[in-house]
Amino acid sequence: MPTKQEIEVLKHIPTHFVELNQLSRKIDVDPSTLSSLVERLRSKGFVEIKKRSRVVWTWTERGKYYISHPLPERRLMDLLREGPLPLKRLKELMGDELEPALGVLKKEGLIKIEKGQAILLDYREELPWEKDLRQLEGEYLEYLRKRGLVERKRESSIYVRKIREAEEEDTIERLTPQILRDKSWKGKKFTSYNVREVPDKFFGSKHPYLEFLDIIRRELISMGFKEMEPNTPIIPHFWDLEVLFVPQDHPSADLGAADTFMVESPEYLPVKEEDLYKRVKEEHERFWGYKWDHNVAKRTVLRSHATVLSALTLRSPEIPGKYFTISRVYRPEQVDAKHLPEFNQLDGIVLDEKLTFSHLLGLLKEFAKVFTGTERVRFKSGYFPFTEPSVEMFVKHPELGWIEVGGAGIFREELLRPFNIEVPVIAWGLGLERFFMIRYGINDIRHLFTEDLSVLRSIPKVWRL
Repeated sequence: MPTKQEIEVLKHIPTHFVELNQLSRKIDVDPSTLSSLVERLRSKGFVEIKKRSRVVWTWTERGKYYISHPLPERRLMDLLREGPLPLKRLKELMGDELEPALGVLKKEGLIKIEKGQAILLDYREELPWEKDLRQLEGEYLEYLRKRGLVERKRESSIYVRKIREAEEEDTIERLTPQILRDKSWKGKKFTSYNVREVPDKFFGSKHPYLEFLDIIRRELISMGFKEMEPNTPIIPHFWDLEVLFVPQDHPSADLGAADTFMVESPEYLPVKEEDLYKRVKEEHERFWGYKWDHNVAKRTVLRSHATVLSALTLRSPEIPGKYFTISRVYRPEQVDAKHLPEFNQLDGIVLDEKLTFSHLLGLLKEFAKVFTGTERVRFKSGYFPFTEPSVEMFVKHPELGWIEVGGAGIFREELLRPFNIEVPVIAWGLGLERFFMIRYGINDIRHLFTEDLSVLRSIPKVWRL
């Protein structure tokens, strides 16, 4: 028989289906408490429950920002409404928003670029997707999803209806010492409890992605790799790029490029290794034929790749030697399903006299097999200023298809010469978030850092090697 509390709830449940949250508000009972009571009534045959789910559109964090701020293309149209403006000036005004805004408006035929200036061809009071973004409906939602402004989510709802009434009985719900002493339990019924249908209980545990990183670390150590010494992510530009043989006038080293975060204070950092600094400078000027700029080399940046730690390790490595690091790196990336502005990179080097490019490819295949559980790996030739030959690695994701997981190659002798290293050095830098996505079929990298516990609980338990 139902308890007094269950009977009281049953009185408010209609004979037609009503949504549980709606009922909760009506009778002023906490949703979790009501859910438990309704489940107990269902097990006793007094109510029927139906669960329904639907896909709804919602804003991403970036999309929420643009609800109260103009989209980049709207800002650009407004700036050009009074007349053409030089791209350089627009870059100062709009920063990283300029490039996507130019792409959108050029595709729509609303602007043109002529002699370094952007010219507005047609001003629109409202672009069709602006309305869809505000209202979360319309034909442009998929387009907005690809831009990372909206996303689809599945919502589940519980509906309940009464299928029979219950009579109140004098039952004992809780046995107390007083009831035992005065024997008032005699002649009464005790409430029955369903011990078979126990609701799920969730206990605290380590974040699945952090556990994944720990397992990778242990596996690499078991393979004979030594972990590199950790280092601060705030470093001179010299250690981020020049020491890796990237010329100062290379696009990826341009202080105005969108590849590196600049640190405002301190603006410059000294390079303590003066002899190495001098040898790298001479190697650059001899090979690349440009005038070395000390201000560029000592500019303070956030490391943009973990190869920084590989370079630091080259100061005094063991030969033969095998090293790895799992380190956080920072890049001004456009956030989407496969990109974040900061992520963990698995970087490593191996030094030995007889190393070849085939050894590197074999090692990368082994990493993919162990860390993602798949042997579906592809390689294609790539270009990195610090390796030759170079290769880009792709692994098959169950939903997203082939995705790039990183680059690798053999360090150039021009890079190694300032370190006085004469043996081959194979090197790689791999994105661990993407490895995790492939391992568990996650199709959005942002789910790794969500605060939504239901999403985290849906990730399978990390495998044991």
